[in-house]
Amino acid sequence: MARMLSAFFGLIAVSQLVLLALVIAMRRRRPDWALSLLILVILALIWDNAVIAIGGTLGEGEPLRTLSVPRYVTHGLLVPLLIMVGVGLARRYGIQRLAGKAVPAVFGAFTAALIVAGIWLDVIDLDLEPTRYADTLRYTNAASHGAPIPAVVTILVLIGIGVALLVRTRQPWLLAGAVAMFVAAAAGALAFWIGNVGELLLILSIWWTAARTSSPSSSFPVAIRR
Repeated sequence: MARMLSAFFGLIAVSQLVLLALVIAMRRRRPDWALSLLILVILALIWDNAVIAIGGTLGEGEPLRTLSVPRYVTHGLLVPLLIMVGVGLARRYGIQRLAGKAVPAVFGAFTAALIVAGIWLDVIDLDLEPTRYADTLRYTNAASHGAPIPAVVTILVLIGIGVALLVRTRQPWLLAGAVAMFVAAAAGALAFWIGNVGELLLILSIWWTAARTSSPSSSFPVAIRR
């Protein structure tokens, strides 16, 4: 595993690319903004895993450093958007507590606050330094303030939405994926690649949850519907 970790990240990137194609195909059949936001997040995850996969080949230097900057910028900007994706899924399934007209605005404001926090904590003071693990080479943020709070809050919100889906519709997939991501993020302190596997499982669970819904109804919110 240690000698093949770069290839493993390449495999994760390819898996995310497959999920991207599936989500794009779904959006073409059933256009809505929730899927559009999900596409942006998947693109960021593909970039993240691909850069780590090629880091050992590129070696230390400005090319890899430059490619690494978007890894942190896109995580700060895009990961909280998964909250709106979760809200969109819940409304598509008819969860009444998330069906009000004000819900997208409230969650949208909360998501925006997390994005601002992510930029403040992980982007403004970004200080990249080379880090080796097994056969991988990546640039990590030396100015990191510990656990990425916006990402953790995003996962917790998705767990809450997953619980609502399980109780109301008996759909366990989003909850399973969000819990897997939470556990993987904690285990990532021991081996960082576990967190990337968790991200893959989370996106897979979101796609599968979306794939099991019917076409958008007329009550689907303008903020999420195309």
